[in-house]
Amino acid sequence: MAVAMMAMTACSLIGPTLGMGLALAPLKLTFACLPEGTQIDTPDGSVAIESLRAGDLVVGYDGEPVRVQQIHGYMEDTETDFYKLAFSNGGVVDLCSMHRIGGIRAKELEVGSVVSGGHVVTEIEVYQGVERSYDILTEDSGFQVGGVPVNSMIEEMYEAGRTGVIEE
Repeated sequence: MAVAMMAMTACSLIGPTLGMGLALAPLKLTFACLPEGTQIDTPDGSVAIESLRAGDLVVGYDGEPVRVQQIHGYMEDTETDFYKLAFSNGGVVDLCSMHRIGGIRAKELEVGSVVSGGHVVTEIEVYQGVERSYDILTEDSGFQVGGVPVNSMIEEMYEAGRTGVIEE
């Protein structure tokens, strides 16, 4: 009997889960995340974002090791703008215009902008052609790429899908 009840419970989630997915679909056109191949900082070096799995350790937003809770992968419209930002510490971060670095959307950064940790933007290149992107949800606010704190956008996308409001 317990097995049947669990099956019913799991099946009863299909409708709401499908509804949430359909609600989030338009938001995916706005948020494009980090391109495949982006190297995420880990305590043992760096690894390509697409190779991460839930439970893996990465360097968190605040510089401490944290576990990956979720990883999301997406197909992209190759005409979406991505930003390649170089920083004063030598780090380079590629992401979409809506993704946040140190709490600031990439599209709002300029050469000379300062993000969390005192990192200064030294160069910006806008490009297109990304076919796949990824984002990870960690135990804190995000993760690091080249020593630069990058926010996870998964919770923000979920909240925007739930409320219909994209936070600026």
